[in-house]
Order: sequence, then structure tokens, then C-alpha cells
Amino acid sequence: MDSAKMCGFLVSGGLLLLLTLLGDPTEACKCSPRHLQDEYCYAGFVIKANFLGHSSVEFPWRRYEIRTTKVYKLTKPSQDLRFLYTSIADSLCGYKDDPNPGEEYVISGILHSNRAWISFCHIIQPWSALTPEQQRGISLYYKKGCRCPIVPCHKHCSIKKPNSQCIWYGDLNGMEAKSMACLPKSKTPGSCFWELLSS
Repeated sequence: MDSAKMCGFLVSGGLLLLLTLLGDPTEACKCSPRHLQDEYCYAGFVIKANFLGHSSVEFPWRRYEIRTTKVYKLTKPSQDLRFLYTSIADSLCGYKDDPNPGEEYVISGILHSNRAWISFCHIIQPWSALTPEQQRGISLYYKKGCRCPIVPCHKHCSIKKPNSQCIWYGDLNGMEAKSMACLPKSKTPGSCFWELLSS
């Protein structure tokens, strides 16, 4: 292979690798609405933390330094939680906001390759922006309901086992999202119901 062809091959290969790492720039990030309990249950970690300063870029990732003040869930107890990683690509739902360093945030994400990963689709909200019921859910109740599926339902739904799951109509400002958790019924094994998390 002559040098021109070799150079073209290397450039093409480099571009292909770059597009693979960054994702398709024509695709937009899409996150389906999820109840906060589902976010909690499917996460590898859920913490309360402060962001320390601005992010730094370690191509193709963005890294945030944090100070963890409370651990609510951690599937790998030995995991280092000083740094959070995310993609720099919008198409891969990379998180790129500039959080307020003086404010505590509730943060969820996944654990992979000895790193804690976050995205635009995970929980990254000021703790003070949650309702008191959502704060109680994260602190205590959501983990009790992880065996109870929350089933999103838009308009017409066919529910096979209505007593073993909680139906949610996807309203992020509704009562179920803001004030309730899907929990097992202690007197009826295998059954789940929406419970108001009042104080």
C-alpha cells in the first residue's frame, strides 16, 4: 500500500473512531420520563454531594470533582466517589451544566470500569428542589419499593397484573411523582400500591 493510501486509511479510521466515541451528532439525546423511585432503583449509586468548581475535560469525557456528603445507595461499596464522569457528546446525553458549588445535589448514576458515570437522564437536582416527600423517598422509602414495578401508561394500557405493580401516567408534576412511592403491601404478599409519603 502506498503512503497516500495508507494516510487516507489512517485518517478514515481515526474519523470513524472519533464518531464512535462521540456518537452521531445528528441524533439528539432522548430521556423518557421516569418516576424518581425508578431512577433510584435502577441506579448504581445515589448520593448527596457538592460539586467542587468547574468540570475538566479528559477527551472524550468530562469529569466533575465532588464532595459526597451522604450515600443513599452504592452497589459497589469500595467505589471511589470523588469524581463523576460523563460523555462530552450531546447525542450520548452527556451532562454539561455548571452546578452551583455551594448547593447540595442529589445525584444518581451507574458504576462501570471503576468509575462513577452520570448523564442528562440521571437524577442531578438540587436537594432543595425536591419535595419533602421525594426527600423522604430517597432517604428511606424508595429502596423498600424496588421490587414493585412502576409501569408507565399513556392513554390506553393493558395491565395484566394490576395488583403487583403501580400504574403511572407519566406526569412529572402529578401526585404520584411528587409525593408518593410504590410500595409492597405488608398484609398482601406480592401486591404493591401507591403510598403517600407524608411526615
